[in-house]
Amino acid sequence: MELGPRELMTFGVAIATLATTWGVLKATIKTLTDKLEDVKLELMDLNTRMDKVEAKQAVALQSINTMSKDILSPQILREQAERDGKIQQRLTSLEHIQDKILAMHNGKHPKPE
Repeated sequence: MELGPRELMTFGVAIATLATTWGVLKATIKTLTDKLEDVKLELMDLNTRMDKVEAKQAVALQSINTMSKDILSPQILREQAERDGKIQQRLTSLEHIQDKILAMHNGKHPKPE
């Protein structure tokens, strides 16, 4: 079977169409790959930022937890109030003793003989 000019022309056009389609597909795939890489980088950046925010939030929650359970708990506040009351009572007692000592010496030490 011999190919005439018409068949050769049709065959050439088909090959040219396939080559053009291949070039367009290759360029499209390259563009999509580049865009996918850009999206991947943006996603990595967002994940990094999100990790930092979550870390800061965890620290803040731990601080709140510590303050609510350890520092401001009713039991600890009661113990601190009792300790402060005992210290105040002891201070008052020591001031009373000091006043007695000062009254006894009348604020002056006797001269040695």
